[in-house]
Amino acid sequence: MYYARMLPRCVAVITVCCCLLWQGNSVAQTPYWAPIVKAALKNLDATNLDEDWYFTMTVAEKGELQIIRSDPRRGTYEKRQLLTVDGIAPNSQRLNEFHDKEVKRITDIDPDARGYGYMVDTQTLELIEASDGYAMFSFSPRVKMLEDSRDQLRGTLLLDSTTQHIDEIEIINTDDLSPAFSVTLETFRLGLSFDEEQGENLLQKLESHTVGKMGFLKSFDALVIVNFSEYTRAQP
Repeated sequence: MYYARMLPRCVAVITVCCCLLWQGNSVAQTPYWAPIVKAALKNLDATNLDEDWYFTMTVAEKGELQIIRSDPRRGTYEKRQLLTVDGIAPNSQRLNEFHDKEVKRITDIDPDARGYGYMVDTQTLELIEASDGYAMFSFSPRVKMLEDSRDQLRGTLLLDSTTQHIDEIEIINTDDLSPAFSVTLETFRLGLSFDEEQGENLLQKLESHTVGKMGFLKSFDALVIVNFSEYTRAQP
């Protein structure tokens, strides 16, 4: 009877010890992985898609499908061209709207807050799991439009430990966000996936999902999925 009563306590103690040992090993291994992740991020940032590659973007947004082709030989605001909307060539109004969005996208780029190295704060990197050729990390992300809400954001990064390339980066919110006056984000998710293209690790998919309210009445649910394909390296 004594052993029967003690068994549950022993199991509980062993379980706690195993958890503590795993956590200790994870923390201890993080310094080993940090320079590898930094190098992988630097590798991603070394490539400028708009300057170095021809590529096609398939954009699913607001119930329509856009096909965009990027040509590095064109001028700064002309590199990306809208080819079709739901399989049909866009009219002049849509082309002008697309051009205006491109100008805004490019002019809004902050040189001090760009790239994956900025987004992934490696000082906060922590190993979650390492097995089967992969290592998963958590980190505190930096997102310019949400720089005052870092405590409500959580990032994860998946590294292929064989190639030492980053496969996925994901950022989600852990609480409601307020990026602007009278704007509340209940859901924020940014997902990025990468794969090898002609010897380089390049962006393959971007998925952005925001759900929230603007003011007291207007709700929004915005999902944007962008697939990148048909990469061709630009000639020097």
